[in-house]
Amino acid sequence: MNFLGRTLLFMLFVSPMAQADNFDKVGERFHIQPLLLKAIARKESHLYNHAVNHTNSDRTEDVCMMGINSSHYKRLEPFGISRQRMIDDPMICVAVGAWVLNGFFEHYGRSWDSVGMYNTGPNPKLKGIRKNYAASVRRIYQQLAKESGQKPDPFAR
Repeated sequence: MNFLGRTLLFMLFVSPMAQADNFDKVGERFHIQPLLLKAIARKESHLYNHAVNHTNSDRTEDVCMMGINSSHYKRLEPFGISRQRMIDDPMICVAVGAWVLNGFFEHYGRSWDSVGMYNTGPNPKLKGIRKNYAASVRRIYQQLAKESGQKPDPFAR
């Protein structure tokens, strides 16, 4: 089983009640700054884990606070992660969001363009939408960083 698979399985068995902050735990596990994950969740759902969006033009849906698109459901089945489980368990939702984002980071590098792909995928025809999404997440991230006194660069190591 690959790293992502092991990480998702790990997250399945970690009690959400035992975690002070899902974003910190998941961010640490995926080597993604927690504030970046939180910025995406704020953009996608205002941190509301029961969010469901049925308005996508391609007839897919987005669920939970991370706005996980239904195009990922089949790839999540082997890990026992269902649509309902993401909605019911914020830790699983954040872990799946980090898994999706990490996939873009691994394939395209750690950049704001890759953050935009979280919303649009890599389709070159959607570059404008991707750029706007990334800019919005970046503004949210910068505000969160300012409020918490953390680094303003989510890709700094």
